[in-house]
Parts: sequence; C-alpha cells; structure tokens
Amino acid sequence: MRWIVGDLQGCARELEDLLRAIHFDAGRDQLWAAGDLVNRGPDSLATLRLWRELGGLGVIGNHEVYTLCARSGRWPRKHDTLDELYAAPDAEELLASLRALPAMALLPAADGARDVWLVHAGVHPQWRDLGEAAARLDAREHDDDWLTSDELSFVTRVRCCTATGERNRFDRLPEDCPPPFQAWDAFYDGDAIIVHGHWARRGHYRGAKTIGLDSGCVYGGPLTAWCVEEDRVVQVPSRKS
Repeated sequence: MRWIVGDLQGCARELEDLLRAIHFDAGRDQLWAAGDLVNRGPDSLATLRLWRELGGLGVIGNHEVYTLCARSGRWPRKHDTLDELYAAPDAEELLASLRALPAMALLPAADGARDVWLVHAGVHPQWRDLGEAAARLDAREHDDDWLTSDELSFVTRVRCCTATGERNRFDRLPEDCPPPFQAWDAFYDGDAIIVHGHWARRGHYRGAKTIGLDSGCVYGGPLTAWCVEEDRVVQVPSRKS
C-alpha cells in the first residue's frame, strides 16, 4: 500500500501513532510525505530519522527549503526548532535527503484508478503537462534556485492565486480568498488527482480532483494520511497539550 501523510513538522510521536494505526509494514508498504517534515514541532530530528528508515519518499515543502537555506546562511534564521537537527552527527546526511526530494512526484494509477500527483502546496493554473513541469522543476542545481525561481516557490507556497498564477499571502479559508484570487485548485482541470499539504487552516478535505492532507497536527489538529490503493483516510490525534 502507498500511504501519503500530511505535514508532520517534527511531530515524531504522532507519526509513530499513525504507523501503528495503519499497521504499516515496511516490507510491503510505502510512506510518502507531502512536505514540511520538519520545523515548528518538537522533534524534527526523530521525525527525519524515522522517515528515512521507512524509505524517505515524498516531496519538498517550504519548511525544507527554509531548513536548507538557513543552514547554509542563504536565509536569515527566524524562530525555529531546528537546533537539535543541525547539531546531530548525521545532520548532513539527513539534510542531503531533504535536498534530494523532488518538487512533484507521480504515483502511477493502480487497478484502473487515476494517476496521483503529489506536491506540497499546489500546481500552477497554466501547467497542462505536469510531467514536463515536474522535470523542469527538478532541473535545479543549487539551493539558491529555491529562492530565485517563481515556479519552485509556487509549488511549495501557493494557497490562493489568479488564473494566470499570481499569488497572494492569504492563508485562511479558501472561500475567503480576496477577489480576484481563488484557491489554486479552483483552476485545476487535469485528469490526475492532486494530493497536497501546506494549508493547515483549510484542514483535510476532498475535492473533485484534489485532496488536502495538512490538518495542522503541529497546532493540535490530527495527523492525516491517505491510502492510494484503498482510497482510505486515517487520522490520529495530536499529542500537543
């Protein structure tokens, strides 16, 4: 089974709870992360180590971009929870795993179902060939590309946008996006299912062609995962007091 888990953000204990809830078997199953594995939560280091033990599959999120660029000095450090990760003896190996993550990942259809594309935030309204867009995004050569490329910023940060892909910083409920902006998925008309994270205030939802898995675990919401083969959602509660 292929399971996609929403934003973990250092919530290692909830990840352990989820693995028990879905009876995860590393010899049979795959765990895909929708980005934002690290930061804000209590244990980014344990989260990354466990994720790597399970195969290290997923896509890069804006908190991975921050983690890599803050580590190298390309981005001034803000209030974060990354000290333990940065100080770990295996820090460079773990960070290299984050750096190698694609911007988008295709999970091919199984048993006649639709293909699934995984992305952290969303896809641009004017992209018609997602495979071509994914290849272009992954042609990046340097961490600086995350700071200079509008397309890379789009897939890791978009919530509301226009039909031409202009973004704003609105992060509350999609129905409240200020005109002419709308939730990015309002413009998506492709055949594949898009699974994403990033929008904690929106929470877990199921649209006609999109599934959102960021249910705000780090803020006290549940941790959400979706099984591709069974079209099944499992949630476990946050351990946050």
